[in-house]
Amino acid sequence: MENGGVDLIFHTNLFSSKTLDLSVHPAQVNMSFYDPVSGGWASVSGVASIIADPATVEKYYSPALSAWLGDLGDGVHDGSPSDPRIGVIKLEARLATYAVARRGAIGRAVETVRSVAGGDVPAVNSIRELSSEELQEWRRTHS
Repeated sequence: MENGGVDLIFHTNLFSSKTLDLSVHPAQVNMSFYDPVSGGWASVSGVASIIADPATVEKYYSPALSAWLGDLGDGVHDGSPSDPRIGVIKLEARLATYAVARRGAIGRAVETVRSVAGGDVPAVNSIRELSSEELQEWRRTHS
């Protein structure tokens, strides 16, 4: 995470189909996360960019990346910070919506059954949204 946790950072193989897709269609993207245990989720939309700058790669590098890239044995493609395959995808968040679970698994099940029986929508989560303006303010005050 970057900018006080507002923008998301991911390692990537610069020669993968996802980086090709982002190079061709860099406009709006969405990342969603779901926690099946709590029922909470988050949806972050924004603009993605691919960063191949060695200083940025070094900044976010983790030795665990070598396990995912492997060592090709040529002295160049070795999973190290200087491996030309390693890049970073940065998702600059423009809108974030998330749900905080109000109840545990049993409480959600009971609420769902009760709501279905009554023809209502179950109230199992508290939905919150962070606007573009709120995210900009957070960046300004936490970067």
